Amino acid sequence: MMNAIATIIVLVIAGTLVAVMVYILKLSADDSGKASELRQFVEALFGGSARQEAAAEEDSAAARQRLAAHKESFSEPCPACGETVTHQDADCPGCGLRLV
Repeated sequence: MMNAIATIIVLVIAGTLVAVMVYILKLSADDSGKASELRQFVEALFGGSARQEAAAEEDSAAARQRLAAHKESFSEPCPACGETVTHQDADCPGCGLRLV
């Protein structure tokens, strides 16, 4: 009797998991814009955006080190927006363009 109850419980749990997976697949294939919301949810859940932010911070730190290695001071207009940038800027303060 206990084996039958345990089997039923396992089958109900497995069926629920399959139903949830099918529902998520239907959401991701839908054209109503819910796919992007689902993707953002998954990235937030598994830390996908945190990894991208960490990589961006590492790139910015590397750019600052390359700028410090040049040791030449300059002041020029940004090629994208025209705002004045100096040797201390890794990114343009006006438009965010990567300068190095």
